[in-house]
Order: sequence, then structure tokens, then C-alpha cells
Amino acid sequence: MMNFKIKGKKIVIFGGTGFVGSHLVNMLCKNSCQIDIITRSNRKKLDFFLGNEPGQVKLLKIKRFSAEEIDKFLKNADIVFNLIGILYETKNNTFNDVHLKIPKELASSAKRNKVRNFVHLSALNIEKAKNSNYAISKLQGENAVKELLPSSIIVRPSVVFGKRDGFTNLFYKMSNLSPILPIIGTPEITKKGFIPVVDFSKKVKFQPLYVGDLVSFLISVCLIKKKTYEIAGPTIQSFDQIFDIILSVKNRKRIYLPIPFFLAKIMALFFELLPKPLLTRDQIRLLKVDSISNKGYSNLKEYVKNPSSLKSIVETYI
Repeated sequence: MMNFKIKGKKIVIFGGTGFVGSHLVNMLCKNSCQIDIITRSNRKKLDFFLGNEPGQVKLLKIKRFSAEEIDKFLKNADIVFNLIGILYETKNNTFNDVHLKIPKELASSAKRNKVRNFVHLSALNIEKAKNSNYAISKLQGENAVKELLPSSIIVRPSVVFGKRDGFTNLFYKMSNLSPILPIIGTPEITKKGFIPVVDFSKKVKFQPLYVGDLVSFLISVCLIKKKTYEIAGPTIQSFDQIFDIILSVKNRKRIYLPIPFFLAKIMALFFELLPKPLLTRDQIRLLKVDSISNKGYSNLKEYVKNPSSLKSIVETYI
């Protein structure tokens, strides 16, 4: 993705060593701009960032997200991307800290340093997932950024897939280890009076978005002002349809096991005991809201030519 308008710009990325961030940096390397990646980790390397000119990409360590520390990195910055996010909490990383406090500090610093363009990556339909702490913190972070920087760009993607993702790759690894794959959220069990009603047609839905299309979109809109975009891929799919596509790459067959939400919550209780839980109760609450958007695909097509479907891409990295 070439955007000649960002040629020569200084771009600062928070979360640049993560899944989306590493793909964004790779694409930005094709443009003649200076890229500073701000990270808290000592272990990250520049191995993912291919094709960059010597000195084009700098990996800079931040000790803490204080005003003084952040200001050092945002001096003379033209464009700032905030891609920082977590899917589960740990002792040192809570949703409130990562999704609210850090964006608030970044936006405050951007305002002080007169940064002209600030892009904040959020998530789709978080305003509807009122019982999810993840969604609540994401929405609060969005609102804080917009209040401090009304000119900022907010991007709300559906679930993102691609090389090094934690979505399709997780299911593929599960299929390596187990003959069974879980269909969470099916069936839906409700009550009609005192009689339980079981509906197997109810399925959790996603509109998977290719990471390459997401970063192309981010680069395309980074110089726009004061907009919030929902974006999503070309196809709405349920868990079983996504599994079908992943398994077809290796001509595999697996048993799909329906797991209603109440059973999934019990499973999540045990998974939460792991250092890196595969599933949490908060994620179950989030899954109750479909990650789909009526205008998400049309927004994507406005800036990205021929967006890629999961079926057309998954075999390139699985």
C-alpha cells in the first residue's frame, strides 16, 4: 500500500510489535517515512519488519506510560497510531489500564505536542456488549480520545485474521491436537414460561477482516480528520463455517461440538487458571454480540480495492 502523502512523515506506533502492528510496520516500510515503534518489552526484535531502509525503523523502549515519558516520543511526530490492546487481564495489565488510561495519556501527549494526526484502533460493536469489561474499557478509551482530540480517527474492526493471528491459527492448532472443535454459543437456550426452548439455528457471527486490508485502510485514512469507521470483511460467517475453511486447507475432518453459553462459562472458569487462558468469561459475554456491521464492508471498499475473504487467504499462512 503506497500512500505518497505520508512520504517523509515521522510516524510513531504504540503496539507496533503486535499482530496488527507488525503488519502495519511492514506496509509502512514501503513508504519513505520514519517509523518509531514504542514498546515496553526488551525481547522484541525487528525480525518481522522486512524491506526497510537502514535506520527507517527504530524500536524504542518506554519504561512507563507517564506524560513525561510519552512526550519524549511524540515530539515532532506527524502521525501517531495507537494499536495497544489485550484480550484478557493479568496482574500487571488490566483492561482499564490498557484500554482507557494509556489511550488517555497518549491523546493528552498528542494534544500537548500538537500532533496533527492520531489514529486509535478500537473494536466493532463494543457499545452493544454492555456486560463485557473488555468492551466497556474499549468504549471508554474511545470516548477519552475523542474528548481530548476531536480530530482523531477511530477505527473499529471486526475480528482480524492473517499470518500470526490469534484467531484462525488457534483453531488450526486445536485441530492438530483434538478430533473435536467447539461451537460456542450454539444452541441458544431460552425459556418459554417454564419450558426450555433449544434453538440450534442460533450461531455466533463474525465478519472476518484480513489484516492486510486493515493496515491498508489505516494508512489510507491516517491523514483524515474527525471520523469513526466501522470496518469488516466481505463475508459473514459462523464458527462452523470458519472451521470448514480452515480444515479444508489440509483436507481434514473434525467433529463440531455445540457448547451453549452457560457451559462455555464453566469451561472458561478453568481456562482462567492458566497464564494465557484460551477462553475467559468476559470473552463469552463479548461473543453474545455478533461482530458484524451493515456498513463495515462498504467503508472498507471505499479505501481498499478487492478486499480479501478468509477463504482466499487462509491457505497462504496456515
